[in-house]
Amino acid sequence: MLRGVLPLICLITLMCSVSYGQSREQGAFIPEGTEIQLTLKEPLSSKLNEPGDEVIATLRRDIVIDGYKLLREGTEFIGRVTLAQPAGRPFKGGQLHITFERVRIDGSEQKLYAAVKSASDFTRDEKVKGDSEGTLKGGTDGGKILTNVGTAAGIGGIGASIIILSSIKDGPRGGGISSGGGAAGAAVLGGSAAAGVILTKGKEVRLDPNTIIRLKLEKALVVE
Repeated sequence: MLRGVLPLICLITLMCSVSYGQSREQGAFIPEGTEIQLTLKEPLSSKLNEPGDEVIATLRRDIVIDGYKLLREGTEFIGRVTLAQPAGRPFKGGQLHITFERVRIDGSEQKLYAAVKSASDFTRDEKVKGDSEGTLKGGTDGGKILTNVGTAAGIGGIGASIIILSSIKDGPRGGGISSGGGAAGAAVLGGSAAAGVILTKGKEVRLDPNTIIRLKLEKALVVE
């Protein structure tokens, strides 16, 4: 009976080792410079988050090197917010820096050295690129600029109208526009429009769940 069981155990062990070898080679590594796509689990914001907040994202697709599956889809990448700076005026976009530090593989964690290249939020149809250090920066909102300038110019236009009407009344023979009144009206319009620009804030960096984070490995990731 024992003689029949032993060959079966050996066969099962061999099959398991072969199957494991096809998915991961002992001591294999993912080279430096490899780009990895992750899916963000929870929302992030340059306005609402704070440094130290944990960030978790999952691998979008299997990573296969030389025919070996080194990381499976769904593998967790763990990081933290290292900079969260809200947007300001004028046109000062928010800034968000995320540092991914660890990869959770089969219950154990591996050290990770990577920089965020960009974040693509398909629910907002927006893509935020990282700078040379991996910081995501919000830009400007053209719609808000036009709205603020238009509102400010509209308010200024009332003042300009008053000045111009006064110039007509007080001008020569009461029937013309004095050069002083015209210049004052233009100054009101120009100044109010400039005020609208100055009061316009930059955009916050907002990333919804399922945002695609693109990482670039700064050092090879050893898969043990």
